[in-house]
Amino acid sequence: MAFSLRCLVLALLLSLTSASMGAEVSGYVALRSDYVKRGVSQSDSGPAAQLGIDLVFTNGFFAGAWGSTTDIDNGPTRHRDKETNFYAGYARDISDSWRITGHVVAYRYPGQTGSVDYNYEEYSAGVSYDDRFWLEYSHTPDLYNTDKSARNVDLYLELLTTGNWALGGGGGHNDASDLTGSNYWYWHLGMTGSFRYADIDIRFHDTSRWVRIISSPDRADARGAITIRFPF
Repeated sequence: MAFSLRCLVLALLLSLTSASMGAEVSGYVALRSDYVKRGVSQSDSGPAAQLGIDLVFTNGFFAGAWGSTTDIDNGPTRHRDKETNFYAGYARDISDSWRITGHVVAYRYPGQTGSVDYNYEEYSAGVSYDDRFWLEYSHTPDLYNTDKSARNVDLYLELLTTGNWALGGGGGHNDASDLTGSNYWYWHLGMTGSFRYADIDIRFHDTSRWVRIISSPDRADARGAITIRFPF
């Protein structure tokens, strides 16, 4: 799967370059009081710093890279303190309000310690309505290089917009039972404010249970998190 992902990304970039297609480039720096992914803290309930770069092409293709500090322990000799994501995909409007998207993400953990290779690829397809409703299904065919698959369904709905602030919430279901023997639900609710120099997100997260390998009792607890994002 890793080989096919590299081929896909390389072919996409070569085709875009050879066609001399224009791209919009944007990026951001984010500071988070807690890096929470699918209800689970990836920074051991502590702060995290993140950087992202996005390229959006006029023909609907997009690509990018993203990185974050992490603090994930899976036993005394297994630790991950950095995460990088490389992704590429395609988005298409099918009406004035509806959009479909497909993309692939390569998750990498530079400097990871221990005998387990936590790097993996995830393939996703989604649909959105009027930039207020998003539904996405993700499939991981080889989670942590164990030959075990995982699935995730994620839903987000923007409930109310007033002034610079938007109220939104969502949740999902993560099923890595092929590897862990368990699955769990997660949900979140928060406010996002957009201002001249920064975006601010204040959000509450919770899960139905902790799952071995994926989380721990303290990392899957209910928690609040604040994110300050500086676009450039």
